[in-house]
Amino acid sequence: MSCGLLAAVAMLLAACGGGGGLERDASKRVIRAGPASVFELEIGDCLYNELGQIGEAVLEIPLVPCEVDHTHEVFFKVDHPEGPYPGSAAIELFAELQCVGAYYDYVGVELSESVYYFTYIFPSVSTWNDDKDREIVCFVVARDAFLTASVKGTKL
Repeated sequence: MSCGLLAAVAMLLAACGGGGGLERDASKRVIRAGPASVFELEIGDCLYNELGQIGEAVLEIPLVPCEVDHTHEVFFKVDHPEGPYPGSAAIELFAELQCVGAYYDYVGVELSESVYYFTYIFPSVSTWNDDKDREIVCFVVARDAFLTASVKGTKL
């Protein structure tokens, strides 16, 4: 993880009363901000990513309650089919097709008509081989603004 992202996580935790760490309620909704492993993300998780570094090799992501200013929201997770590492270009194509296909079901509008867009994270060759990681995580992302609530079903 880069030093800039570590600093952003530290500032976010301090601003949100960190120290106690991430807390979820019984329905797994984040109720107190904190870092989460990329392997523990849930559909509907919201995060603050001021530095735009989703996509770099990160193992933790700063989650916040969705009522707090945030930039990304997890809307879909899917595993890439088993097999040898196919290369990042093949995984990215798979991820884009899967994320676009799931976008409408979560937001309620086709991506081409939405005020939001999407991004994703995917396994690196090392997590693919060492951890048997096949998971792609898709995020709704706001354009030039903060989100202050979940985008699920908003049709925006």
